[in-house]
Amino acid sequence: MDRGFIIAWSITFLQLAVRLGWGIVSVVAAELLRLSSVQIGLVLTLFYIGYVVSSIPWGILIDKAGPSRAILISGTLSSMIILLLSLAKTYTQILLLYLMAGLLTAGLFPSAIKIVSYSGQERVHGRVALLESAAPIVLAILSAASPLIIKYWRTFYLVIFLALLTVSSSSITIKIRGSRNTKPRDVLISFMMAKAVVIRTGELWGTWGTSSWLLPFLALYDGLRGILPELLFFTYSIGQLISIFLASALPKLMGEKKVIKVSLIIFIICDLSAILLLTYVLLLFPLFLIFGASSFLYRPPTDVLIIKIMGNENAGTSTGYANAVSQVGSMVAPIFVGLAISIYPVLGILRVALGPLLSLIMLYTI
Repeated sequence: MDRGFIIAWSITFLQLAVRLGWGIVSVVAAELLRLSSVQIGLVLTLFYIGYVVSSIPWGILIDKAGPSRAILISGTLSSMIILLLSLAKTYTQILLLYLMAGLLTAGLFPSAIKIVSYSGQERVHGRVALLESAAPIVLAILSAASPLIIKYWRTFYLVIFLALLTVSSSSITIKIRGSRNTKPRDVLISFMMAKAVVIRTGELWGTWGTSSWLLPFLALYDGLRGILPELLFFTYSIGQLISIFLASALPKLMGEKKVIKVSLIIFIICDLSAILLLTYVLLLFPLFLIFGASSFLYRPPTDVLIIKIMGNENAGTSTGYANAVSQVGSMVAPIFVGLAISIYPVLGILRVALGPLLSLIMLYTI
């Protein structure tokens, strides 16, 4: 496997660890700083505000200057913010630092997609699926290590700081150059691209709304005790990991659109079923396994669809544009779900399904 792809996968893994890590760190932060559910959700909302604001500029820079320079700038500056997170002592500091992290890490995933888009048509499904395996792998590792992260959360941020700084520095070896022939305007005015981005928005609502709130919900609001919340969260993350193998093979057999549709339908069914099975703990394990798989299976084929619409020469801009709009789902979902939980916990579960439902409706228009 080439060095460029290893760097692309690593930076994707590390920037995801920053955002998903809050779902675990928030458990101890809520106790130490006496945070409400809305305050917990606001942290990731500010992260995604920064992510959304800077995604399109980062995407244009990636296409014009190349992913190597973008990773070096984005990764180095982001690592400094993560170092400061390890030293944070107040809720205000955490809010501001996560906002800055969102602004600066937004250049990493589009750079990774840009690198992967040059893999060749016959390998692009497998490479995108493998790249996006970083998310379920992060979730599995974080869930398995959640007791240690809760106890040593400052060390957790220090490890990410050192790793991201090291990987970003190695990006100078990537040979993919930028191009002056990119057409960001064509990306931004494409009606087909706009519909694909709306689909991605609803998908991310479901993915990150669930991933960021699942453990806090089970541990703080559902009344589960001991290690059970961590085990259920780990089961969910294993389901996401399984989805990567499915996402690398199924689109070749069924096509991107059909895989996305089936995954969205299963996600909605699992989300609604969780309400009925909350008191039947043993039944939650197989449900959460399927829930985890369906919560991520739609992601790789959607990103391949976006690459196909605009071509790899515009992969940075199209991914940046997709992130700028679709991350609104990620931005709004944590606080929206948190607000629903503060009113009535079951409402939080119901509202997670709203985004995937929108995606499913929009998919029928393409």
